[in-house]
Amino acid sequence: MPTLVIGARHDTMDPAHLEMMASRLPRGRYLNCPNGSHLAMYDDQQIYFTGLVEFLHEFVD
Repeated sequence: MPTLVIGARHDTMDPAHLEMMASRLPRGRYLNCPNGSHLAMYDDQQIYFTGLVEFLHEFVD
């Protein structure tokens, strides 16, 4: 199952740990939102949605 793990610089979860989690999943990908927090879909919208759409296109096209 393709999995997108999203981390943000200002979130309580450590981005490095989230990246490691994604690397351990067989079809895992990591997206870092450098200006985001726990609600990166609001505070780092450009990175968040660009990364999400690219991830979805990998498996839909």
